[in-house]
Amino acid sequence: MAIRIINAKQFTTKLKATIQFSGRLGFTEETAKALDLSAEKFARFAQDDEKNTLYLVIIDEASEDAFQIKSSSGYYYVPTKMMFDMLGFDYEHNTIMFDLIRQPSHDADLMGQAYLMKQRINKRKDKANEDITIP
Repeated sequence: MAIRIINAKQFTTKLKATIQFSGRLGFTEETAKALDLSAEKFARFAQDDEKNTLYLVIIDEASEDAFQIKSSSGYYYVPTKMMFDMLGFDYEHNTIMFDLIRQPSHDADLMGQAYLMKQRINKRKDKANEDITIP
């Protein structure tokens, strides 16, 4: 019999990342801790065109196809503006968030800790209309 207990701890933290207005991919504090992010780590991205899916892969060593993870005041991000522009993400008009879903079955193929980036899009509020006051 091959029964195993599923550890609830691995499902208590909701891993999230958001494309900022600047085009950077930013991580919540909780996600940064869960992914053990640091300025010494790197992020690689992989795309499955058939399934129209994107993967984030966290690696420990520099690579020509990886972005260095940056830190500013304890906040972690990846400078992805040019990549998201090339991929056609409209982060200037939309808030684009990703739920990161751990995919250990892809670790070997993608050579790092693989996460499926499940996309959620919300229209950004129009800041020009927010500042108008009606007498």
